[in-house]
Amino acid sequence: MTLSDVSIKRPVFTIMVSVAIVVLGIMGLFRLGVNLFPDVEFPIVTVTTLYPGASPAELETQVSEHIEDAIVSVPGVKHMTSFSRESVSFILIEFDLSADPAESAALVRERVAGVRGLLPRDAEEPTVARFDVNATPIATYVLSGEISETHLRDFAEDTLKPALETLEGVASIEIVGGRERQVNVLLDLDRIQALGLTPLSVVERIRSENLSVPGGNFDEGTRSINVRTLGEFESVAELRDLPITTGADGSIVRLGDLADVEDAFADLSEVVRANGEAAIIFNVFKTSGGNTVEVSATVREHLAAMTLPSGMETRLIIDQSEYVLENIHEVQISLWFGGAMAILVILLFLLDLRSTFISALALPTSVLGAFFLMWLLDFTLNMMSLLGLSLAIGLLIDDSIVVRENIMKHLERGADPKTAASEGTKEITLAVLATTATLCAVFVPVAFTGGIVGQFFREFGLTIAGATVISAYVAFTLDPMLSAYLAKTKKHGEERPKSMWDFIVKPLSRFYDTLDSLYHAFLVRVLATRLSMGVALVFAFGVAF
Repeated sequence: MTLSDVSIKRPVFTIMVSVAIVVLGIMGLFRLGVNLFPDVEFPIVTVTTLYPGASPAELETQVSEHIEDAIVSVPGVKHMTSFSRESVSFILIEFDLSADPAESAALVRERVAGVRGLLPRDAEEPTVARFDVNATPIATYVLSGEISETHLRDFAEDTLKPALETLEGVASIEIVGGRERQVNVLLDLDRIQALGLTPLSVVERIRSENLSVPGGNFDEGTRSINVRTLGEFESVAELRDLPITTGADGSIVRLGDLADVEDAFADLSEVVRANGEAAIIFNVFKTSGGNTVEVSATVREHLAAMTLPSGMETRLIIDQSEYVLENIHEVQISLWFGGAMAILVILLFLLDLRSTFISALALPTSVLGAFFLMWLLDFTLNMMSLLGLSLAIGLLIDDSIVVRENIMKHLERGADPKTAASEGTKEITLAVLATTATLCAVFVPVAFTGGIVGQFFREFGLTIAGATVISAYVAFTLDPMLSAYLAKTKKHGEERPKSMWDFIVKPLSRFYDTLDSLYHAFLVRVLATRLSMGVALVFAFGVAF
C-alpha cells in the first residue's frame, strides 16, 4: 500500500498531520529571530595589547615580536599582520577557511598566555578576540540635556547602563563622550630630581600603596574568618599625604610636596554635541544570535518607561532594526506576490476552482513547514533564508500540479474520484520523486559550500531543500486525499456548466484547444521522418546553448 493510498483511506489522519505541520510552522515562525544576514563566523582572530606611554618602536620589539613568534606556529595560520601605534599593539591573524574560529582563538589565547612573562610588566593583559561581523551596535541613542557633561556621564554609567544591560538580549552598552572623573598627579620634575628620584619611582610608590591584599585568616571558635588588608586611597587628601621618601634632614617628603594632586577629569579625546548641547552617545550591542528587532524594541520600550532627571532626554539616532525590517518587508512582499501569481497561473491554465484550491494548499503548508525546519536548525529570518523561500515558491507547487493534472486525466476517462486519485498518483510517483531529488541535488550542495560564502548560503540552500521535500509529501498525501473526496467524475469532451465567468473561461478554453491542435500537428510533422526528428534535435540543442 502506497503513501497516497493510506492518505485516501485515512483522511482524518492525513488532515491532522497536515494541520500539525501548519501549527508547528506557525510556532516556529514566531520563535525565529530576525536579522539582516545569517550568523557568519570569519576565521580572523585579533590580539590587542595596551602598553601606556610606550612608543611604537618599543611596542614592536618588546610586545609584538614576542606574540608573533608564539602565534606563528599555530596550525592553520594563513596571514598575520601587526600594527604598533602609540601605547597599542594590534595583531590580526587570518586562518584558513577550513579552520574552526573558536578553536583557533583558543589556541592563540594559550600561546599568548605562554609568553606573558616575556612582556613588560607595565603592559596590560593581551586581549584575544574573534572577529564578529555582528559585533556592531544595533541601536545608537543620544543622551542630552541642559546639564554638564559630567552629570550626563555619571547618570549613563551609574543608572542607564546597568538598567539596560539587564534586559534580555542586550550584551553590553558602550558609552561615548562626556567627561570621566580622574585624579591627576602633576609631578614637579625639578623637586623630584633634587631628591634623587625619578617619575617611575614615584609611580611605583603610589602603585604599591594603593592596594587591597589578602591578610590571611584567624580562627574564632568554630569559625574561620578571612582577613583583607584595605590599602586603597579613599580621598585625594590621603593621596597627597602619601610618604614618598625622606629629605636630607630626615623629614618625610610627601606626594603633595612633589606634585599637585587634583580631583579633575581625563583629557577629552572626543566631543559629542546634540543640537549644540552637551551630550553623550550610548550604543546597544545584542547577544550573539539574538533577535535584532526584538532587542531594539525592548530597549526602546524600557527607555520610554524610565523616569529621567529633569531636563534630560534620550533620542534614537540610529536603529539597525528599521533597516532590517525594511529589507525583510521587501522580501516578504516578493514572497506573497510570487505565491499569488503562482496560484493565478494555475487557475488560468486549469480553469477549475477545485483543482486550483487543492494544488494551492501545497504553498502555505510547505512554507509554514519550512519555518519549523528553520527553527529546528537554528536559522533566522534574514535576507538569505527568505530569498530561498521566495525562489522556491514556484517550485513548491509543481509537484501538486503534476499530481492533480494526472488525477484529472483519470477522472476524464470515467474513473471514480478515489480510483482516479490512487491510480493517478501511483503513475506519477517516480516523476515527482525525481523532480524533488533533482532540486535537492542542486541546493543541498550549495548549503555545504566551504568558506565564508558557504556560511551565507547555508540557510539559503537548506531552506529551499526542506520546503521542497515538504511539498513532495503534500503532493503524495493531501492532494490525492482531497481529490478523492472533493473531485467529481468528468467525462472527456463534456461541456462546462454555465457560470458568471464564462466570458473569461470560454476564450481561454478555445485558445487552449487551438494550442493543443497546433502542438499535435507539430508532433506529427516532427515524428514523420528521421530527418525531421534530427533537425528538431539539433534545433533544441542550439536553443539550449
